[in-house]
Amino acid sequence: MSHNGRAPDYLTLPYSVAQAGTFFFLLFVFVWPLQRVPFMTDNLFGVQGLKPFNLLSAVVLAYLVFDTAPLHATDKIERTSIRIFLLYFATFAIALIRSVPNAPLLHSRFPESFPESYVDFVLSACIVPSFYTLSFLFILKRMCSFQELEKITTAICLSILLLSISFIALVLMNPSVLLSPHASGMTDSDRDEMAQLCIAYFGSHYNVIGSMFISTVPLLLYRALTRGGLWIAPLCLSLLAVLLLESRTALVTVAASCSLFLILRRSFVILVLGAAAVGVTSLVWIGPTVDALLSIGFGGSSGFSADALLTGRVDYVWRPLLEEWTSDIGLFLFGAGRYGIGTSQLWDTGTLIQVTVAHNAIIEFFLDCGVILTGVLLVFLFVGIATAWRVGRRLNSDLYWALFASIFGCGISMTTGRDILPTIENMYAFPIIAMMINVTRLRYLASRPAHANDRLADDPLRRAVTDT
Repeated sequence: MSHNGRAPDYLTLPYSVAQAGTFFFLLFVFVWPLQRVPFMTDNLFGVQGLKPFNLLSAVVLAYLVFDTAPLHATDKIERTSIRIFLLYFATFAIALIRSVPNAPLLHSRFPESFPESYVDFVLSACIVPSFYTLSFLFILKRMCSFQELEKITTAICLSILLLSISFIALVLMNPSVLLSPHASGMTDSDRDEMAQLCIAYFGSHYNVIGSMFISTVPLLLYRALTRGGLWIAPLCLSLLAVLLLESRTALVTVAASCSLFLILRRSFVILVLGAAAVGVTSLVWIGPTVDALLSIGFGGSSGFSADALLTGRVDYVWRPLLEEWTSDIGLFLFGAGRYGIGTSQLWDTGTLIQVTVAHNAIIEFFLDCGVILTGVLLVFLFVGIATAWRVGRRLNSDLYWALFASIFGCGISMTTGRDILPTIENMYAFPIIAMMINVTRLRYLASRPAHANDRLADDPLRRAVTDT
């Protein structure tokens, strides 16, 4: 107990141990984009599940448990954040528990995505996704100063720089993966080679890699504008990687989120110049690629087609699944558990494209958890967006607006992919949201009179404000 009778926010461990914990956490975040490359997916010493990323995650978890009281709150904002996180995690855990009996069925339909045994299914499909949520609690509890938040930003930006360089080099060595223009747009076969290349070298589909850029490019733009100098090169490389990736969702969403950040920052001159530079580059250098990407849904004699624009998602994914779920009261109310789409009875009928995800985050959540929790989710999303916008206008912080733009990009991409529950596609949402919360807490505590914070003397966040 502290001198004021309150339990301290963290346990007492040597300073060197605390510093080591921070180092391992930054390393944990740094390896996220490359966690599925071949050498990172090998089991160490032949022990099942003992992969480098899993081991690093376990170290971060141990530090969080033994050096932090992860569920103890010192202020109202933190208390509310932890409660919402626990509600979210409970929903995730229940959905996962309900999915375990479906492991054999999921493996039979997606042998490359889901392991056959129950133990391997729990490890790969349940435990690993939960590791991504560790970043939320770690940042909320331990990374409580502007200097520490900048360290996290640096780790994220450097990891995306490494991903960008690796991807650009890979494409330059395999130029055949770039799209060529077709009279009626591009076909599915045009994307197969890119998908296979990304899976072979990065262990992830190109859409997954695109989601990483969607979540992080605004942070690179923030660094380039506030630090200048060498940070301009990483930003340009990441934008080049997005163009070469040839993912329409990534291309449009990154442009929208970066534009939003510049508008919120009132950097209108940079917005105009940047738009002109990107436009000229895309038209002169890779114009056929951009034309092929953006022509989908607008070609052919039939004119515009929403289903063609969304590459068959409407007629062959969303509509049949929604009809099936709404015709069964149990599925409608409570869903089918995690990876519910894989349990669909329409699998062999030819009316459903055989995909592992619904390609829409809200529909995916509905399939997994049902209409009741989906309604609760929508309320939380709307309230959260409104609150984040209101707080951002009060703070007028460049870092906060960059984080907000990143989450805005994630929200846009939810219409054609991503997920609500933890996956590799939305992993950056957890540290970004936690950073937004801590920026808010820092501004809030700094604006309060000193005597109002006496009871928070043992709080690392309060010490960060005092030190600043």
